[in-house]
Amino acid sequence: MYSLNQFIFVQKLFILSDHYLSLLLLLIASFFGVIFVIPEIIRVVLGKKIFDSPGGRKIHVNQTPSMGGIGVFFSFILLALFCVDTSEIEGVNYFYVSITLLFFTGLRDDLLPIDSLKKLVLQIAAVLLVVSLCDIKIESMYSLDFFALGKFSEWFSYPLTVFVIVILINAFNLIDGIDGLAGSIATLLSLVLGIWFSINGFWSYASLCFIMLGALLGFLYYNWSPAKIFMGDTGSLIIGFFCTVMLIVFLQLNAEAQYQINNSISFTTLLFIYPIFDTIRVIILRMRRKKSPFSPDKRHIHLSLKRLGLSHRQITQSIVLTSLFLLIGHYMLSTIFKVNEIILIILIVLVCLLIHFGLMQRILKYKKDKKQIDISKLSISKVQVVLKKRDN
Repeated sequence: MYSLNQFIFVQKLFILSDHYLSLLLLLIASFFGVIFVIPEIIRVVLGKKIFDSPGGRKIHVNQTPSMGGIGVFFSFILLALFCVDTSEIEGVNYFYVSITLLFFTGLRDDLLPIDSLKKLVLQIAAVLLVVSLCDIKIESMYSLDFFALGKFSEWFSYPLTVFVIVILINAFNLIDGIDGLAGSIATLLSLVLGIWFSINGFWSYASLCFIMLGALLGFLYYNWSPAKIFMGDTGSLIIGFFCTVMLIVFLQLNAEAQYQINNSISFTTLLFIYPIFDTIRVIILRMRRKKSPFSPDKRHIHLSLKRLGLSHRQITQSIVLTSLFLLIGHYMLSTIFKVNEIILIILIVLVCLLIHFGLMQRILKYKKDKKQIDISKLSISKVQVVLKKRDN
C-alpha cells in the first residue's frame, strides 16, 4: 500500500512530466513551424527581388533574402496565443501587442528604410507598453544591493527600464552581421532561461522561452553559414526585445525562486554579454576617433574577426562557446567558491579588456603584414615595368 506522501510524490511526478512534455511539444511545433514557413518567405522575397545586397559595411558576397524574422514571429505569436496558459503573467496581451508593433517596425524598415528617430520612437512606445502595463521593470539593485537600499521609486524604475530595454534591443540589432551569430546568442539565452523557469515552476515563462527556442533553431537551419536568409530588422527587433524582457523577468523572479541563481546581476550580464560588450566597445572606439557613437563602421568584434580570416561558422562558434564557458565559470565561482558579486563583475570586465587588447594586437599585426605584402607587390610591379621597358 502506498502512503499518502508516496501518493502525493507520484502525483507531482506525473504533473511535472506533463509540463515537460508540453515544453517539448511546443519546441517541436515552433521548430517545424519555422522550417516550413521560411522556404515560402524565401520564394516570395526572391520573386519580389527584395535582397540584402552586398557592399559597403556588409560582408556577405551574394544577394541574400532578408526578413527571416517573419517566420520566427508568426511561429512564436501563434503558439503563444493559442497553446500557452499565460494566466500567471500580468498583462501578457500587452506584451504580445508590443512584440507585434516591433515586428511591423522591423518589417517596414526592411522593405523601405525609415528614419532612425521614428524607429526609436516606435521602439520606446512598444517598451513603454510592456513596462507600464505588464509590470516588467528593474525594481532594485538585486544582488548588488549591498547597502539594503530596497526598491527603486517608480519615477526612477520606469525610465531606467525603458532605457535599458531600448539600448539592449539596438545592441542585439548591431550584432546581426554574421551568419548564425545573433540567432545563436538568442538560442543560448532562451535555452538557459527556459530551463531555469521550468525548474522553478514558472511554466508560462518557460513555455514562451521554449517556443522562442524552437523558432530560433528552425531559423538557424536556414541562417547557418552559408545563410539562405537573414533575420533582418524584422527578426532582430522582436528577438532582442524578447531576450531583454526575459532577462528582467528573471531578475524579478529570482528573488522568490526555490532554486535561485547567486549573483544574479553578473549572471544576467553574461547571458547577454556579447551584445553588451561589443556595443560599448565600438562606441568607445568611435568616440576616441572623434566620430559619432552612432556612425556605422566595421569595428565590431565579429567583423574584425572576419577581416583576420575566420569564417562565419568559426566566429559564431567562438563567440557562443566563450559565452557558454563564462556562464559555467560564473556558476562554479558563485555556487562552489561563493565569490562576491563585485569580484565577479571585476573579473568579467578584465576578461572583456583582455579580449579587446588581444584583438587589437592581432588587428595591428594584420595591418602591418598586409602593408608589407602590398609594398612587396608594388616593388615587384615596378621591377616588372622596368624589365618590360628594357625589353622593348
